[in-house]
Amino acid sequence: MQRFNRLSAARRPPRRKPRLAAPGSDAPADAGSVIRRLVLIALVAATVPAIPASAAASDPSVFSNGEVSLRLVRASEPVDGAVRAALIVDLAPGWKTYWLDPGASGVPPQIDLSKTAGFQTIRARFPAPHRFGEAETRANGYKGDVAFAFELDVEPGETIGTIEASVFMGVCQEICIPVQASLAASATGAEADAAVAKAFAALPREAGDDAVTISGDATALRITVKDPDVAPGSGAPDLFVTSRDGWYFDEPTQVSTQGGISVFAVPVAEAPSGVSGPPEMVDLVYTRDGAALEAAAVPVAPQG
Repeated sequence: MQRFNRLSAARRPPRRKPRLAAPGSDAPADAGSVIRRLVLIALVAATVPAIPASAAASDPSVFSNGEVSLRLVRASEPVDGAVRAALIVDLAPGWKTYWLDPGASGVPPQIDLSKTAGFQTIRARFPAPHRFGEAETRANGYKGDVAFAFELDVEPGETIGTIEASVFMGVCQEICIPVQASLAASATGAEADAAVAKAFAALPREAGDDAVTISGDATALRITVKDPDVAPGSGAPDLFVTSRDGWYFDEPTQVSTQGGISVFAVPVAEAPSGVSGPPEMVDLVYTRDGAALEAAAVPVAPQG
């Protein structure tokens, strides 16, 4: 879950693993690191130019190629004063794309709505990811169809008409193809309204104020999640953790669950240079049996 305004970037900082960078972005990937990653996971994205925007001439809200179709939709009516929109991603069979922190291999999505006129802040929300692949190809992301949701708060005295989005994302099968598109969407009626509503309905539930507690140090975090809806015989839970400012985390290495309380030990994979303690706060998504909770900007209590 992300929130940004006109003075902040609409994307995460560079990842700890080598990543592709959008052409012209302020976070280019190191060429040598990209090559090493591509050798490890048999990708050729470094040698494939980003596919440029090719929205249908009659519909600037749509981009399509053989691997993925993108459609930007905007709801007609605001909700609690915010204009809602969604980017609908329709992947071809066998292809996948990635979450905010894509894991050991993958390309994080960069979706920038900052050219939209009239907004004050934008909140970006993503459905719960899944894990796939093993070892160097381990990743967090999505297969099939997925939708990313956005809420745009309106600047006082302004209105929001057309929503503009600059999209850069990786879609992968045996190779990775970087996709770049510029899309624009206005309110178009019931079909778009239904698509936006479906995107928001698929998001994780927001955790209550006391549902998540975190402590940690520079090497690992201890995260406790209270799940009030857990039922006897439920499957094993999972946890996806992300943060800003150069913090990156690996998968939980230890999970204990009793009743509706799950405790995770999450290793710190990389910390910002010169930092000796834990991060100040993290965002997370907790999943179990197809259901998900999310919590944003959860403070971390230093251990010791």
